Amino acid sequence: MTRILFTLLALTFTHAALAQTSPTQPEAEAQPTYTQAQFVYHPATGTVLSSVNADTLAGPASLTKLMTLYLTFEALQEDRLQLTTPVTVSEKAWRTGGSKMFIEVGKEVPVEMLIKGISIVSGNDACVAMAEKLGGTEDGFAEMMNTKAKQLGMVNTTFRNASGMPHPAQRTTAHDIAMLLTAIFRDFPQYKHFLAEEEFTWNNIRQQNRNGLLHAGIGIDAGKTGHTEESGYHLASTAEQNGERLVVVVMGTNGFSAREGQSLQAYRTFYATHATRTLFQPGDVLAENIPVWHGSAGRVNLTVAKPLNVFLSRTSPGQITASITYNKPLVAPLAADQPVGELKVTLPSGQTFTEALVVQHPVARAGFLGRFVQTLASNFGF
Repeated sequence: MTRILFTLLALTFTHAALAQTSPTQPEAEAQPTYTQAQFVYHPATGTVLSSVNADTLAGPASLTKLMTLYLTFEALQEDRLQLTTPVTVSEKAWRTGGSKMFIEVGKEVPVEMLIKGISIVSGNDACVAMAEKLGGTEDGFAEMMNTKAKQLGMVNTTFRNASGMPHPAQRTTAHDIAMLLTAIFRDFPQYKHFLAEEEFTWNNIRQQNRNGLLHAGIGIDAGKTGHTEESGYHLASTAEQNGERLVVVVMGTNGFSAREGQSLQAYRTFYATHATRTLFQPGDVLAENIPVWHGSAGRVNLTVAKPLNVFLSRTSPGQITASITYNKPLVAPLAADQPVGELKVTLPSGQTFTEALVVQHPVARAGFLGRFVQTLASNFGF
Protein backbone atom coordinates (compact mmCIF):
# COMPACT_ATOMS: atom_id res chain seq x y z
CA MET A 1 0.00 0.00 0.00
CA THR A 2 1.14 3.54 -0.73
CA ARG A 3 0.23 6.31 1.72
CA ILE A 4 0.00 10.04 1.02
CA LEU A 5 -0.56 12.58 3.81
CA PHE A 6 -1.60 16.16 3.18
CA THR A 7 -3.21 19.06 5.03
CA LEU A 8 -6.60 20.14 3.78
CA LEU A 9 -7.06 23.27 5.88
CA ALA A 10 -4.66 25.13 8.15
CA LEU A 11 -6.90 27.15 10.37
CA THR A 12 -7.07 27.44 14.14
CA PHE A 13 -9.87 25.40 15.62
CA THR A 14 -12.01 26.98 18.30
CA HIS A 15 -13.73 25.10 21.08
CA ALA A 16 -16.19 27.91 21.69
CA ALA A 17 -19.22 26.11 20.26
CA LEU A 18 -18.53 22.99 22.28
CA ALA A 19 -17.97 24.97 25.43
CA GLN A 20 -21.24 26.82 24.99
CA THR A 21 -23.19 23.59 24.77
CA SER A 22 -21.41 21.67 27.52
CA PRO A 23 -23.82 20.96 30.36
CA THR A 24 -23.47 23.14 33.41
CA GLN A 25 -22.63 20.92 36.31
CA PRO A 26 -25.25 21.07 39.08
CA GLU A 27 -24.17 21.97 42.56
CA ALA A 28 -22.94 18.93 44.42
CA GLU A 29 -25.59 19.19 47.06
CA ALA A 30 -28.38 19.30 44.44
CA GLN A 31 -27.69 16.03 42.60
CA PRO A 32 -24.34 14.52 43.61
CA THR A 33 -24.95 11.18 41.89
CA TYR A 34 -26.03 12.32 38.41
CA THR A 35 -23.55 12.10 35.57
CA GLN A 36 -24.55 14.63 32.95
CA ALA A 37 -24.12 13.66 29.32
CA GLN A 38 -24.69 15.34 25.99
CA PHE A 39 -24.48 14.23 22.38
CA VAL A 40 -25.21 16.51 19.41
CA TYR A 41 -25.29 14.88 15.98
CA HIS A 42 -25.83 15.87 12.35
CA PRO A 43 -27.30 12.70 10.80
CA ALA A 44 -26.97 13.66 7.13
CA THR A 45 -23.17 13.80 7.35
CA GLY A 46 -22.57 11.80 10.51
CA THR A 47 -20.79 14.76 12.13
CA VAL A 48 -20.57 14.71 15.93
CA LEU A 49 -20.83 18.31 17.12
CA SER A 50 -20.65 17.79 20.87
CA SER A 51 -19.84 14.74 22.96
CA VAL A 52 -19.74 15.03 26.74
CA ASN A 53 -19.79 11.74 28.66
CA ALA A 54 -21.69 10.45 25.63
CA ASP A 55 -20.60 6.84 26.13
CA THR A 56 -21.07 6.78 29.90
CA LEU A 57 -23.64 4.23 31.02
CA ALA A 58 -26.80 5.49 32.72
CA GLY A 59 -30.34 4.36 33.37
CA PRO A 60 -32.37 5.28 30.26
CA ALA A 61 -35.65 5.99 32.08
CA SER A 62 -38.44 6.65 29.56
CA LEU A 63 -35.98 7.07 26.68
CA THR A 64 -36.38 3.27 26.66
CA LYS A 65 -39.76 3.85 25.04
CA LEU A 66 -38.05 4.96 21.82
CA MET A 67 -37.06 1.32 21.25
CA THR A 68 -40.57 0.14 22.11
CA LEU A 69 -41.86 2.56 19.48
CA TYR A 70 -39.21 1.48 16.95
CA LEU A 71 -40.28 -2.15 17.19
CA THR A 72 -43.95 -1.15 16.99
CA PHE A 73 -43.34 0.96 13.88
CA GLU A 74 -41.37 -1.92 12.37
CA ALA A 75 -44.30 -4.30 12.97
CA LEU A 76 -46.64 -1.82 11.28
CA GLN A 77 -44.33 -1.43 8.29
CA GLU A 78 -44.06 -5.20 7.91
CA ASP A 79 -47.86 -5.60 8.17
CA ARG A 80 -47.63 -7.67 11.35
CA LEU A 81 -49.83 -5.02 12.93
CA GLN A 82 -52.31 -2.41 11.76
CA LEU A 83 -53.07 0.86 13.51
CA THR A 84 -56.54 -0.52 14.13
CA THR A 85 -55.34 -3.86 15.55
CA PRO A 86 -56.93 -4.37 19.01
CA VAL A 87 -54.67 -5.18 21.95
CA THR A 88 -56.19 -6.75 25.06
CA VAL A 89 -54.91 -5.17 28.26
CA SER A 90 -53.46 -7.68 30.73
CA GLU A 91 -53.54 -7.30 34.48
CA LYS A 92 -49.78 -6.80 34.46
CA ALA A 93 -50.08 -3.90 32.03
CA TRP A 94 -52.91 -2.37 34.04
CA ARG A 95 -50.99 -2.65 37.32
CA THR A 96 -47.72 -1.18 35.97
CA GLY A 97 -46.71 1.85 38.03
CA GLY A 98 -45.27 5.20 37.09
CA SER A 99 -46.67 7.38 34.31
CA LYS A 100 -49.85 5.95 32.83
CA MET A 101 -52.15 6.13 29.84
CA PHE A 102 -54.87 4.73 32.15
CA ILE A 103 -55.89 1.70 30.11
CA GLU A 104 -58.15 -0.82 31.85
CA VAL A 105 -57.62 -4.52 32.38
CA GLY A 106 -59.49 -6.82 29.99
CA LYS A 107 -60.40 -4.08 27.52
CA GLU A 108 -59.16 -3.78 23.94
CA VAL A 109 -57.16 -0.76 22.86
CA PRO A 110 -56.20 -0.04 19.21
CA VAL A 111 -52.48 -0.03 18.42
CA GLU A 112 -52.68 3.61 17.35
CA MET A 113 -53.95 4.66 20.77
CA LEU A 114 -51.19 2.70 22.51
CA ILE A 115 -48.60 4.43 20.31
CA LYS A 116 -50.00 7.79 21.36
CA GLY A 117 -50.06 6.70 24.98
CA ILE A 118 -46.38 5.77 24.76
CA SER A 119 -45.04 8.68 22.73
CA ILE A 120 -47.15 11.56 24.08
CA VAL A 121 -47.85 10.77 27.73
CA SER A 122 -45.13 8.16 28.33
CA GLY A 123 -47.56 5.51 29.54
CA ASN A 124 -45.79 2.57 31.15
CA ASP A 125 -49.01 0.58 31.04
CA ALA A 126 -49.23 1.12 27.27
CA CYS A 127 -45.64 -0.10 26.88
CA VAL A 128 -46.34 -3.36 28.68
CA ALA A 129 -49.49 -3.96 26.62
CA MET A 130 -47.57 -3.43 23.37
CA ALA A 131 -44.64 -5.53 24.57
CA GLU A 132 -46.92 -8.46 25.35
CA LYS A 133 -48.62 -8.11 21.97
CA LEU A 134 -45.33 -8.24 20.05
CA GLY A 135 -43.16 -10.40 22.31
CA GLY A 136 -45.65 -12.63 24.10
CA THR A 137 -44.23 -11.47 27.42
CA GLU A 138 -42.36 -8.34 28.44
CA ASP A 139 -39.22 -10.45 28.96
CA GLY A 140 -39.57 -11.81 25.44
CA PHE A 141 -39.99 -8.30 24.12
CA ALA A 142 -36.85 -7.18 25.98
CA GLU A 143 -34.91 -9.82 24.06
CA MET A 144 -36.28 -8.34 20.83
CA MET A 145 -35.21 -4.89 22.01
CA ASN A 146 -31.65 -6.04 22.67
CA THR A 147 -31.40 -7.78 19.31
CA LYS A 148 -32.55 -4.64 17.52
CA ALA A 149 -30.19 -2.48 19.58
CA LYS A 150 -27.24 -4.51 18.31
CA GLN A 151 -28.49 -4.21 14.72
CA LEU A 152 -28.71 -0.43 15.09
CA GLY A 153 -25.17 -0.18 16.47
CA MET A 154 -26.23 0.64 20.04
CA VAL A 155 -23.18 -1.14 21.41
CA ASN A 156 -23.49 0.05 25.02
CA THR A 157 -27.22 -0.53 25.56
CA THR A 158 -29.00 -3.28 27.48
CA PHE A 159 -32.79 -3.37 27.89
CA ARG A 160 -34.68 -5.28 30.55
CA ASN A 161 -38.20 -3.89 30.12
CA ALA A 162 -40.30 -1.95 27.63
CA SER A 163 -41.04 1.16 29.69
CA GLY A 164 -37.82 2.30 31.32
CA MET A 165 -38.85 1.43 34.87
CA PRO A 166 -35.62 1.28 36.92
CA HIS A 167 -33.65 -1.96 36.63
CA PRO A 168 -30.01 -2.34 37.68
CA ALA A 169 -29.04 -4.03 34.40
CA GLN A 170 -30.92 -1.64 32.09
CA ARG A 171 -28.38 0.85 30.77
CA THR A 172 -27.74 3.04 27.75
CA THR A 173 -25.73 6.10 26.66
CA ALA A 174 -26.49 9.47 25.12
CA HIS A 175 -24.67 8.33 21.98
CA ASP A 176 -26.78 5.20 21.62
CA ILE A 177 -30.04 7.07 22.18
CA ALA A 178 -29.08 9.54 19.43
CA MET A 179 -28.56 6.62 17.06
CA LEU A 180 -31.97 5.21 18.00
CA LEU A 181 -33.83 8.48 17.47
CA THR A 182 -32.01 8.92 14.16
CA ALA A 183 -33.07 5.42 13.12
CA ILE A 184 -36.73 6.18 13.83
CA PHE A 185 -36.66 9.20 11.53
CA ARG A 186 -34.69 7.34 8.89
CA ASP A 187 -36.69 4.10 8.86
CA PHE A 188 -40.23 5.25 9.70
CA PRO A 189 -40.81 8.84 8.55
CA GLN A 190 -44.51 8.08 8.15
CA TYR A 191 -44.86 7.57 11.92
CA LYS A 192 -42.60 10.31 13.31
CA HIS A 193 -45.58 12.64 13.81
CA PHE A 194 -46.57 10.62 16.88
CA LEU A 195 -43.49 12.00 18.64
CA ALA A 196 -44.57 15.59 18.03
CA GLU A 197 -48.20 15.55 19.20
CA GLU A 198 -48.74 17.85 22.17
CA GLU A 199 -51.61 16.22 24.06
CA PHE A 200 -53.61 13.04 24.36
CA THR A 201 -56.91 12.06 25.95
CA TRP A 202 -57.81 8.53 26.96
CA ASN A 203 -60.45 7.31 29.39
CA ASN A 204 -61.60 10.93 29.71
CA ILE A 205 -58.18 11.92 31.09
CA ARG A 206 -56.35 14.65 29.17
CA GLN A 207 -52.55 14.74 29.44
CA GLN A 208 -49.87 16.99 27.95
CA ASN A 209 -46.64 15.98 26.23
CA ARG A 210 -43.78 16.58 28.68
CA ASN A 211 -41.44 17.81 25.92
CA GLY A 212 -41.62 21.58 26.35
CA LEU A 213 -39.32 22.14 23.36
CA LEU A 214 -42.20 21.41 20.99
CA HIS A 215 -43.21 25.06 21.62
CA ALA A 216 -39.70 26.52 21.22
CA GLY A 217 -40.21 27.65 17.63
CA ILE A 218 -36.83 26.48 16.31
CA GLY A 219 -37.94 23.48 14.26
CA ILE A 220 -38.07 20.79 16.93
CA ASP A 221 -40.47 18.21 15.55
CA ALA A 222 -40.04 15.20 17.84
CA GLY A 223 -38.55 13.99 21.06
CA LYS A 224 -38.88 11.90 24.19
CA THR A 225 -38.40 12.80 27.80
CA GLY A 226 -37.33 10.60 30.69
CA HIS A 227 -36.78 10.82 34.43
CA THR A 228 -35.97 8.54 37.32
CA GLU A 229 -34.56 9.30 40.74
CA GLU A 230 -31.48 7.20 39.99
CA SER A 231 -30.43 8.86 36.73
CA GLY A 232 -31.95 12.35 36.61
CA TYR A 233 -33.81 14.11 33.82
CA HIS A 234 -33.27 13.17 30.17
CA LEU A 235 -34.39 14.62 26.85
CA ALA A 236 -33.81 13.27 23.34
CA SER A 237 -35.02 15.55 20.57
CA THR A 238 -34.53 16.45 16.94
CA ALA A 239 -35.11 19.57 14.88
CA GLU A 240 -34.87 20.69 11.28
CA GLN A 241 -34.02 24.14 9.97
CA ASN A 242 -33.45 24.99 6.30
CA GLY A 243 -33.08 21.32 5.42
CA GLU A 244 -30.52 20.61 8.16
CA ARG A 245 -31.51 18.13 10.87
CA LEU A 246 -29.81 17.92 14.24
CA VAL A 247 -30.29 15.34 17.00
CA VAL A 248 -29.63 16.44 20.58
CA VAL A 249 -29.58 14.08 23.58
CA VAL A 250 -29.14 15.46 27.09
CA MET A 251 -29.06 13.08 30.06
CA GLY A 252 -28.59 13.33 33.80
CA THR A 253 -29.69 16.91 34.47
CA ASN A 254 -31.33 17.94 37.72
CA GLY A 255 -34.63 19.20 36.38
CA PHE A 256 -37.02 19.94 33.51
CA SER A 257 -35.60 23.38 32.83
CA ALA A 258 -31.99 22.17 32.72
CA ARG A 259 -32.61 19.43 30.15
CA GLU A 260 -34.64 21.80 27.97
CA GLY A 261 -32.27 24.72 28.37
CA GLN A 262 -29.19 22.73 27.43
CA SER A 263 -30.94 21.22 24.43
CA LEU A 264 -32.19 24.59 23.25
CA GLN A 265 -28.75 26.15 23.63
CA ALA A 266 -27.21 23.40 21.50
CA TYR A 267 -29.72 23.94 18.69
CA ARG A 268 -29.31 27.70 18.72
CA THR A 269 -25.52 27.53 18.79
CA PHE A 270 -24.98 25.02 16.01
CA TYR A 271 -27.70 26.26 13.69
CA ALA A 272 -26.26 29.76 13.97
CA THR A 273 -22.60 28.82 13.47
CA HIS A 274 -22.44 25.67 11.31
CA ALA A 275 -23.30 24.54 7.79
CA THR A 276 -22.77 21.52 5.55
CA ARG A 277 -19.54 21.67 3.57
CA THR A 278 -18.39 19.35 0.78
CA LEU A 279 -14.73 18.51 1.33
CA PHE A 280 -14.31 16.19 -1.66
CA GLN A 281 -16.53 15.13 -4.52
CA PRO A 282 -16.26 12.75 -7.50
CA GLY A 283 -13.92 14.21 -10.08
CA ASP A 284 -11.55 15.81 -7.57
CA VAL A 285 -8.07 14.43 -8.24
CA LEU A 286 -6.61 13.12 -4.98
CA ALA A 287 -3.68 11.27 -6.56
CA GLU A 288 -2.49 11.62 -10.14
CA ASN A 289 -0.50 9.58 -12.62
CA ILE A 290 -0.71 6.37 -10.61
CA PRO A 291 0.89 3.48 -12.59
CA VAL A 292 -1.47 0.78 -13.87
CA TRP A 293 -0.20 -2.71 -14.62
CA HIS A 294 -1.46 -4.55 -17.74
CA GLY A 295 -3.87 -1.74 -18.66
CA SER A 296 -4.90 -0.05 -21.88
CA ALA A 297 -3.70 3.12 -20.12
CA GLY A 298 -0.45 3.16 -18.22
CA ARG A 299 -1.45 5.72 -15.63
CA VAL A 300 -4.63 6.89 -13.96
CA ASN A 301 -5.89 9.51 -11.47
CA LEU A 302 -7.77 8.63 -8.29
CA THR A 303 -10.90 10.34 -6.97
CA VAL A 304 -13.64 9.67 -4.42
CA ALA A 305 -16.60 7.41 -5.15
CA LYS A 306 -19.14 9.85 -3.69
CA PRO A 307 -19.17 13.27 -2.02
CA LEU A 308 -17.69 13.56 1.45
CA ASN A 309 -19.71 16.13 3.41
CA VAL A 310 -19.29 17.35 6.98
CA PHE A 311 -21.16 19.85 9.16
CA LEU A 312 -18.57 22.53 10.03
CA SER A 313 -18.25 25.93 11.63
CA ARG A 314 -18.71 28.58 8.96
CA THR A 315 -15.97 30.83 10.31
CA SER A 316 -13.55 28.59 12.22
CA PRO A 317 -13.54 25.09 10.74
CA GLY A 318 -10.11 24.38 12.18
CA GLN A 319 -7.32 22.24 10.80
CA ILE A 320 -8.65 19.27 8.88
CA THR A 321 -6.21 16.61 7.70
CA ALA A 322 -6.69 14.02 5.01
CA SER A 323 -4.68 11.01 3.92
CA ILE A 324 -5.08 8.43 1.19
CA THR A 325 -3.94 4.85 0.80
CA TYR A 326 -4.22 2.85 -2.40
CA ASN A 327 -3.26 -0.51 -3.80
CA LYS A 328 0.17 -0.79 -5.40
CA PRO A 329 0.39 -1.82 -8.08
CA LEU A 330 -3.00 -1.12 -9.65
CA VAL A 331 -3.80 -3.97 -12.00
CA ALA A 332 -6.23 -3.65 -14.92
CA PRO A 333 -9.05 -4.05 -15.61
CA LEU A 334 -10.25 -1.23 -13.32
CA ALA A 335 -13.96 -0.37 -13.34
CA ALA A 336 -15.13 3.17 -12.59
CA ASP A 337 -16.83 2.08 -9.35
CA GLN A 338 -14.16 -0.39 -8.22
CA PRO A 339 -12.58 0.62 -4.87
CA VAL A 340 -8.80 0.78 -5.15
CA GLY A 341 -8.02 2.64 -1.95
CA GLU A 342 -9.36 4.82 0.84
CA LEU A 343 -9.53 8.48 1.79
CA LYS A 344 -9.40 9.25 5.52
CA VAL A 345 -10.35 12.70 6.83
CA THR A 346 -9.80 13.75 10.45
CA LEU A 347 -11.63 16.73 11.97
CA PRO A 348 -10.12 18.88 14.75
CA SER A 349 -12.40 17.04 17.21
CA GLY A 350 -10.64 13.79 16.30
CA GLN A 351 -13.64 12.35 14.46
CA THR A 352 -12.67 10.51 11.29
CA PHE A 353 -14.49 9.94 8.02
CA THR A 354 -13.55 7.44 5.33
CA GLU A 355 -14.53 7.22 1.69
CA ALA A 356 -13.56 4.77 -1.05
CA LEU A 357 -11.13 5.83 -3.75
CA VAL A 358 -11.83 4.90 -7.36
CA VAL A 359 -10.13 5.56 -10.70
CA GLN A 360 -11.16 8.77 -12.43
CA HIS A 361 -11.67 6.85 -15.68
CA PRO A 362 -12.06 3.08 -16.19
CA VAL A 363 -9.08 1.20 -17.52
CA ALA A 364 -9.52 -1.86 -19.72
CA ARG A 365 -7.12 -4.77 -19.70
CA ALA A 366 -4.45 -4.53 -22.36
CA GLY A 367 -4.20 -7.17 -25.07
CA PHE A 368 -1.71 -10.03 -24.96
CA LEU A 369 0.97 -8.09 -26.82
CA GLY A 370 0.60 -5.05 -24.56
CA ARG A 371 0.83 -7.16 -21.43
CA PHE A 372 3.87 -9.00 -22.84
CA VAL A 373 5.68 -5.76 -23.63
CA GLN A 374 4.95 -4.37 -20.15
CA THR A 375 6.22 -7.55 -18.52
CA LEU A 376 9.35 -7.57 -20.65
CA ALA A 377 10.06 -3.91 -19.91
CA SER A 378 9.63 -4.55 -16.22
CA ASN A 379 12.04 -7.49 -16.27
CA PHE A 380 14.71 -5.35 -17.93
CA GLY A 381 14.13 -2.40 -15.62
CA PHE A 382 12.46 -0.05 -18.13
